[in-house]
Amino acid sequence: MYSPEPCAKHSKIKDETIKDLLGNINSSLINKLLKCVYGGDTSKIPNIDYLGPQLEALPQLTGIGRIVARDSVTYTLGDNLPNVSSWLETLTRPDLNWLRALLTSVTIVQGTSYINNPIRRLLVPRRGQKVVVSPTSLNVYGAARSHGPHKDGFKAVDILYSSSSGRIDITIFEERRNVSVPLSLHFEYKPSMGSAPIHEIAEGRNHRIKQFYWKLWYGDDEVLPEIDIKSTFTGPEITIEASTVEMFCAVVGNQGESFKTIRNFEVKAPMDFAIVTGWQVSFLTLISHGLVSQQPLCRPL
Repeated sequence: MYSPEPCAKHSKIKDETIKDLLGNINSSLINKLLKCVYGGDTSKIPNIDYLGPQLEALPQLTGIGRIVARDSVTYTLGDNLPNVSSWLETLTRPDLNWLRALLTSVTIVQGTSYINNPIRRLLVPRRGQKVVVSPTSLNVYGAARSHGPHKDGFKAVDILYSSSSGRIDITIFEERRNVSVPLSLHFEYKPSMGSAPIHEIAEGRNHRIKQFYWKLWYGDDEVLPEIDIKSTFTGPEITIEASTVEMFCAVVGNQGESFKTIRNFEVKAPMDFAIVTGWQVSFLTLISHGLVSQQPLCRPL
């Protein structure tokens, strides 16, 4: 049972409510702390966005170019890559702000769940990268994650912060035949929640991810259709050549005699070759079930 006795001795006003009583006690403690630590001068109180661990001195990172401009800092990575934690700490210095919360938080809030922060994996240092950091943005150029050679100036990641709304917009670009295909993810910066200040905006998330995969596979001018999960999907007619089956088996390491042209008049195809023949239908099925939306940051590290 709650007992009002510990607080009753602080009551100085007749019929004072519990809310006012506790509020006055809180104000009194704050005033005493202000007088003790800052001599009663409120201008001496430091301002920070959120409560976080104290910043520690970082080791000197070698092999990293650093150019400081009026409102931005540009980092260039060479062959000697720093470890991930030191690199992310370097990008977020020196304040407890939105960028530090985004890059150093171990977990973020996704709906009603806490998940591992995927942005840390996205910004792992890579050879040849150039990273430009400003008070409201972070851009990554070069070192794209898809297979094959890329242009040095290719923008791989764009992060933009709006201080008025607390919104963080992250766009990841995948290069396909000299075309950048964007994937947009949206987050909110909530400094009042110091333990987890980054929250992902779930509205429209799955649709944006599906649309990204659709454009990646079918072209920039293609629009994601409304697909029912119970729809029947029919793919184009495909002619299977024996040489194609034999090449597929050589790539995947299938040495079965039934799949070799030199051994058989009629070459059979292994069951996993169905992925090749039915890929378009399979992809439509994945889209309708939303399965391609489970790993939006699944690019190889």
